[in-house]
Amino acid sequence: MNQVEYLEPSLAQVIERIGTDYVTVVAAPNGVDVPISGPAIHDPLSAAPPKPGAMVLLVGLAPETPGAARTIRRLTGAAAAVMRSDAADAAPLAEAAAEAGVALIALRVAMSWSHLHTLLEDAVLLGDSLVAAPSRDLGSVPAGDLNALVNAIAETLDRPAAIVDTQWRLLAYSAVPGQANDDLQRDVILSRTVPARNAPQETRRLLLTSHRALRFHTGPPYDDDEHRIWRIGAGIRGGPEPLGMLWVLEGDEQLSADKLVLVEEFARLAAAHLLRVRRARTLDRERRGELVGQALDGRDPRTACHRLGLDPGAGIAVLAVAELVAGDVPLGEHLLDAVATYLDAYRRSSACVLRGDTVYCLMPAQDLAALREVASDLTRRLGLRRRLAAGVGGRVGADDLPRSRRQADLALAVLRASGATVATIDEVRAAATLVELRSLLDDHPDLLLHEADPALRDGEESVLAWIECHGDVRAAARRVGVHPNTLRYRIRRLAGNGLDLTDPGTRLVTWLRLRLRDGEPGSSAQA
Repeated sequence: MNQVEYLEPSLAQVIERIGTDYVTVVAAPNGVDVPISGPAIHDPLSAAPPKPGAMVLLVGLAPETPGAARTIRRLTGAAAAVMRSDAADAAPLAEAAAEAGVALIALRVAMSWSHLHTLLEDAVLLGDSLVAAPSRDLGSVPAGDLNALVNAIAETLDRPAAIVDTQWRLLAYSAVPGQANDDLQRDVILSRTVPARNAPQETRRLLLTSHRALRFHTGPPYDDDEHRIWRIGAGIRGGPEPLGMLWVLEGDEQLSADKLVLVEEFARLAAAHLLRVRRARTLDRERRGELVGQALDGRDPRTACHRLGLDPGAGIAVLAVAELVAGDVPLGEHLLDAVATYLDAYRRSSACVLRGDTVYCLMPAQDLAALREVASDLTRRLGLRRRLAAGVGGRVGADDLPRSRRQADLALAVLRASGATVATIDEVRAAATLVELRSLLDDHPDLLLHEADPALRDGEESVLAWIECHGDVRAAARRVGVHPNTLRYRIRRLAGNGLDLTDPGTRLVTWLRLRLRDGEPGSSAQA
């Protein structure tokens, strides 16, 4: 039986797949036809030589970094080295690259190292060519066309086939005339996911950690002990990363041993197609992310919204999503993927970008209450392991998106202080104003005489209670836990020291100083 053969791609092919908008060849002493065996990250603390044919990512190294040329000279055996730089700035290092016999590649700033690493893994797994031959030329299936792929698999095995992702969501299914689906297959096609009772975690674990095709019976309510309906499953992996599962409906008649091996080959071929799909999706998400950033910054936001498919004149709101309490390891790209996938899965028109530890989404907003429900559902579904918070800015036109983004940030800040998970700016407007004032006073410590007044040192809690109880001495005394006469004495003593709280202006400034003292304004947001 012929095998699916993966050949190492050349440097030129890898660059073409990544895109010349992102990487530029600065020097190529051995040409661009050298084979690439995979990505490697340079470790300055390791004396081990790079893997032969590796494309070494010089993370943290710039042309002006002391010892940059010496580092490149030590890469003998690698095929190429990638440095974040403009091509012109990296040109002085071309001589060092020539001495090491490695190509020097400049990476533009917009692409992250993790994204580049993923693209390199995809390119190497796709290889120079895909040749498959067991009774069908599967290499002729258009790259990334999963429906054509499963149809080809189903015709070759004479059995219905389907591909699901790692969460049992349907990605593609066969539709070959004459092949009949069973009840489970039909239910999966209609609901676009495998029912939970037929998607045990143990089955998923076995397939995604194994390189073998395994046989399973379908399970109730689709079969029983007297009548088993058998299925063949095989994990789909891209290198070490699980991508999904290939399932073949075996039915009553078992496939022969050589066809089980063939299912394994098809799973490996499916990995290349899934990686191509992911790469296209990643590049599209990056392009849309750049447009979202352009709109959030107010740089020709109308054009950006048009290109994103959003009506610049209709209501748009910014949704900001982040961890409620930041963990030791930021979620970063994982959070962006999770939010974008959720919105795609539930057919929510949106465009997202990651900035810092926050994902910002532009959302059509005819009704902020409905958008709040989307945000609430999102945080509930995605926040199972690490709690998320979502702030919703005001409904604006394209030109005012920076303002909506600022409001979403403020709502998010209030949520982090209060422990609630979802809020629109309208729900927390007062607390958000205090956040803005806190930020203003932090930047301008002399503003509003922000330093603590000496007269307040012994009576801050009493004064704050008196002001917030609107001068009701008994209510303020109960709040502080002292006798009303004690509180009256404290207020009179402050007046004697020059702090006259009967003056409205003095009360306002004093309340602001005390309320913002710890930088944690209250919130009425609901979880």
